Amino acid sequence: MRFDLDEHSERLAALGSRLAADFAPHAGEHDRDRSTATENLAKLREAGLYGVALPRDLGGLGARTTQWLATVEALAKGDASTALGFNMHYVATRIIATLDAVPADARKRVANLVVRDGALICAPLSEPSASSLLPATYMPTLSARRVPGGLEVSGTKMFASLWEASDYAFMFAHPEWADDPTHVVGFLMPTRQDGAITVTDDWDTLGMRSTRSNQVRIDGAFVPDDLVLCEFGDFLGNWIVAQAHIAWGGYTGVYLGVAEAMAEWLRNALGTRTAKGHAQPMGYHPTISTAMGHIAAQIEAARLMMYHAAWEADENSGPSLNTCAAFLRAKLMVGTAIHTISTLGTTAGGLNSLMRAKGYELMLRDAMTGPIMPPNALACAEMAGLISMGLDPGQAPALRTAS
Repeated sequence: MRFDLDEHSERLAALGSRLAADFAPHAGEHDRDRSTATENLAKLREAGLYGVALPRDLGGLGARTTQWLATVEALAKGDASTALGFNMHYVATRIIATLDAVPADARKRVANLVVRDGALICAPLSEPSASSLLPATYMPTLSARRVPGGLEVSGTKMFASLWEASDYAFMFAHPEWADDPTHVVGFLMPTRQDGAITVTDDWDTLGMRSTRSNQVRIDGAFVPDDLVLCEFGDFLGNWIVAQAHIAWGGYTGVYLGVAEAMAEWLRNALGTRTAKGHAQPMGYHPTISTAMGHIAAQIEAARLMMYHAAWEADENSGPSLNTCAAFLRAKLMVGTAIHTISTLGTTAGGLNSLMRAKGYELMLRDAMTGPIMPPNALACAEMAGLISMGLDPGQAPALRTAS
């Protein structure tokens, strides 16, 4: 079975590569300053990628899972923070375009905002104190109540990537009119509401610093009726499982791109540098070539597993437990490759790899968040193991709940 990219995927991957080359020279500067790369977002808009997930009949590019993974994998090789942040715009627009609960007129309104008006949409979906080891903690803690003309929303969101650069935030809240705790309402919230929305600048991390994934406190923010998009129940089943290829599958592509860029840096450095008094490149040393062999094998395995998962989503299983399991395995394999590169690869690269001006050090720090991004590597292994045995992850024992 082959997972060669189709023509659409190859065109988007080539566009991603061209943009990545433009992004790369300033990635270190934005990381140092913890600043949003707004010039990169402008280039993504000019390239038509704001509508990448929207169907063609709504003015978009109609990219499905495979096409988007090819794009974001390429983008991440130039600036991982831009790729990771913009992935959340893709998540928002793809969910809105494909979720059955979103009516056609709402999809068209959102498409007009994105394609015609050039709106950027962030998707802060993480919850305070949530852990992907405990799926129930991903239930939305935002609350929504009906008011004249729309909804009033309150609560706190964590890790709200690109909120300050975005025009709208795609989020879910628990509506006060629903007794079912798994019932949610989805909407677009205008991000600039003085007095009702406060951004706490607390995103000072090891890597991915220019995503500006800050905490956002929401106190009575308004969502107009025309931006209320959907309602549905069983949030965990309809989100974590059924929408895995969209909701978090893109993280796999981002971190695979980072891992590939790190491996390329090591190949170039170790395949050309010679030690004092020696005629051959250092890559001929068996310790270094062995380390690079492990890295090459694991990256190739991760890439094949990721595109197999994309094939499950696009061509075989669609939104399903099979697709979710395939992405769990792929993301776990990407995390494994990152671990190998950060240990064997960095050791083989030596102190040169840690000099910031060389570029590898930024990629190393950005990669460190890969195994942590939900579902984290331990959660991926746990859930993939349960599914492989035909067991229901929802029935697995967990921590005792608070009384």
